[in-house]
Amino acid sequence: MTNRLAIWLSLLPALLLVLLLLVIPVAEMISISFHREEFGEILPGLTLANYVDLLTRSSTLEMMVSTVLIALAVTVITILLGFPVAAAIAMAPSRWRGILYFLVAAPLLVNTVVRTYGWLLILGRKGLVNEALAAMKLISEPLALSGNALGMTIGGAQVFLPFMILSLVTSLMAIDNRLIEASEILGAGPVRRFFTIVLPLAMPGLIAGSILVFSMMLGAFVTPLILGGSAVKYASVAVYTDALVLFNMPRATTLSLVLMVVVLALYALQQRLSRGGKTAQ
Repeated sequence: MTNRLAIWLSLLPALLLVLLLLVIPVAEMISISFHREEFGEILPGLTLANYVDLLTRSSTLEMMVSTVLIALAVTVITILLGFPVAAAIAMAPSRWRGILYFLVAAPLLVNTVVRTYGWLLILGRKGLVNEALAAMKLISEPLALSGNALGMTIGGAQVFLPFMILSLVTSLMAIDNRLIEASEILGAGPVRRFFTIVLPLAMPGLIAGSILVFSMMLGAFVTPLILGGSAVKYASVAVYTDALVLFNMPRATTLSLVLMVVVLALYALQQRLSRGGKTAQ
């Protein structure tokens, strides 16, 4: 009994911190989402109007679909670009892995705002890409590479690519090379080895990286705001607009809570898939 009491007392500061910084703010958000707003003031009385409006208004549903599709596109691009890089790191000699890890993680040391503005300079109407294409006489007028979903997807993929690579490297390095050597001896080609051995064994890292990238892009704000602009309706930008421009906190918190539920559902799915994989093994 004394040991149990000592454990709870040692955990008390951490529990209080979680209560103050997580539980109470989320509870306050939930409470606000069940109220209405008028002229910047939260009205008394509980209502489901915010949730009904969010789930029934066509413009809001289109925004949510657009947000999910862009997040999915970014996730798929990071998988396609990240898998070869992660495989190269996993197969590299140990003396080079530290340098390769640093090169992958180095962009994370630069602020997201700086990286996003860098892409704006590259993809803008007078950016590097358009200027190069115009100099080669391949285009007569600038291409619309920013201020739309395309620019947002490109920027988001670059911002979150390191997370996918690092997640995949962990799983790829855990694969026993003897399995690949045995399959090669038995006559399996590179494609068959990839789909029958490498991909299934790398699936935990692939799932973890995909859910991480998807959830981070789903709640991203800087990249959609700078590279998407007003042309793309994105959920995180809508939360910012409702909260700090229109001062409609009930609607902003409602949308935030819906996004949080989606992310929590994804992490629950990840845990279920992970347990299923361990059971199958």
